Amino acid sequence: MMVQLLISILLTVFNPSDRVKTYVLGEVNQLRASGCNCGGEWMEPVRPVKWNNILYKSAKAHAIEMREYDFFAHFSKDGKNIAERIESFGYDWQVVGENIGKGQQNFKEVFVDWIKSETHCKMLMNGNVDEMAVAKVGNYWVQHFGRKRKKGRR
Repeated sequence: MMVQLLISILLTVFNPSDRVKTYVLGEVNQLRASGCNCGGEWMEPVRPVKWNNILYKSAKAHAIEMREYDFFAHFSKDGKNIAERIESFGYDWQVVGENIGKGQQNFKEVFVDWIKSETHCKMLMNGNVDEMAVAKVGNYWVQHFGRKRKKGRR
């Protein structure tokens, strides 16, 4: 429980340390390596994801906005979707996705809730993404996923 509290604080206040990134990635990648049942549908194991700092910045910005304006949604206050928000941080994406949570005290709690939610679980198991990050601001959690566009393709 103490480790979860420390990780929650570090995701809230600072850019995550390598230790926090390793922990979060370990949990996500263990699930991805095992496969899981998402809403009654078996999801086969998929490749691991790695941490991306641009995705962290975009996730943190969305968490900050939701906290400051007291709303909970996959769209920003001005109606921007995940793709538009990630692009504004310079992430040249081929695939993007987002999980959000509110009220969970630590990463383990939000992770379990995401696994219980069919759509969030399928995002965790999406084999088309290879990068991710998680941010927590107040009681808001945002997880961004992506795969960068191959250079030269538009």
